[in-house]
Amino acid sequence: DPEIATTQRFSLDAGDTFTFDANVFADFQNGTASATLAAGPLAQFDAPGLLSALDRYPYGCTEQIPSGALPLLYLGGVAETMGLGSGPDVSERVSQAIQQVLTRQASNGAFGLWRAESGDFWLDGYVSDFLSRARAQGYAVPDLAFRLAMDNLRNRVNYAPDFDKGGEDIAYALMVLARAGAANMGDLRYYADVKAEDFATPLAAAQLGAALAAYGD
Repeated sequence: DPEIATTQRFSLDAGDTFTFDANVFADFQNGTASATLAAGPLAQFDAPGLLSALDRYPYGCTEQIPSGALPLLYLGGVAETMGLGSGPDVSERVSQAIQQVLTRQASNGAFGLWRAESGDFWLDGYVSDFLSRARAQGYAVPDLAFRLAMDNLRNRVNYAPDFDKGGEDIAYALMVLARAGAANMGDLRYYADVKAEDFATPLAAAQLGAALAAYGD
């Protein structure tokens, strides 16, 4: 049978109780299910459930590898509690993810989905974001590979076509560059002053704002 996942959300009023017991598995075959519980003000984000879902990503493309490793940079303790590995195991998984994506880095610093090639701007930003965050957490990211990744993002921004509605990949790249201290302030101010209303999503506008804030603007 295919895997089935269910989510139940509920609030407890003052004096109410909920017992987390075997009844949550009533509709499943015995011994085939597992469950996570998230409680408190941030329970709607269900970090354990999301972490578990990312851990079960079925493929090994360059998008999925960082997606499974990124939360381990910040939620390693949650991963350990869930049985996804001890502290050293979690660190090794992040290191392996870094090594895997670097095998798909082309000579110009870009990243291919399955092999070393270039093409997708957003993917370049996403993998570079992962490498930057991992590097900031103390993981080993080769200097040359990281520099090539940053150079590639700068080149992608410099040669990005104009847009009337869009720009999500540009905003993401600018945020990653700014966090690494590698963005061009002129680019940031141009997109903020001239193109701010043309970004297609609130997230893109927020990323541009984060890039400017990283430079104290």
